[in-house]
Amino acid sequence: MLEKVIEFINFAPAGTTGDAAGAAGGTTDAAATGATGGFGSIWFIVILFVLMYVILILPQRRQEKKHKEMISQLSRGDKVMTAAGIIGKIVSIQNDRIRISTGDKTEIDITKNAVSAVLNKSEQPTTENKSEEDKK
Repeated sequence: MLEKVIEFINFAPAGTTGDAAGAAGGTTDAAATGATGGFGSIWFIVILFVLMYVILILPQRRQEKKHKEMISQLSRGDKVMTAAGIIGKIVSIQNDRIRISTGDKTEIDITKNAVSAVLNKSEQPTTENKSEEDKK
């Protein structure tokens, strides 16, 4: 199996490898043994770049898209954690800034990109929940 993969990469004709032909005592001409040019190494480099793109770049783009979606859905009252590990509740949201309350009379202004996770979405009562609470 490994020999077939190597033959594919080197574009050698099937059944002709330099070591096997030499060991069998057969004579081979230069065109059949290894005159494949640089195409074998070019394809190897192309395949390597494709694998790097699939393994490294695509997951990073998915993660960035997920993070942007999370940031766009932030609302007042959400409990968030920053990249530095600070946990707080969103007090106000402005263009690119968020003010979070981390404790008694302690508020911090951060950028939206500093939010790494939403711990609890704010539970804003809907009209059904309000009417049920009023009945109690």
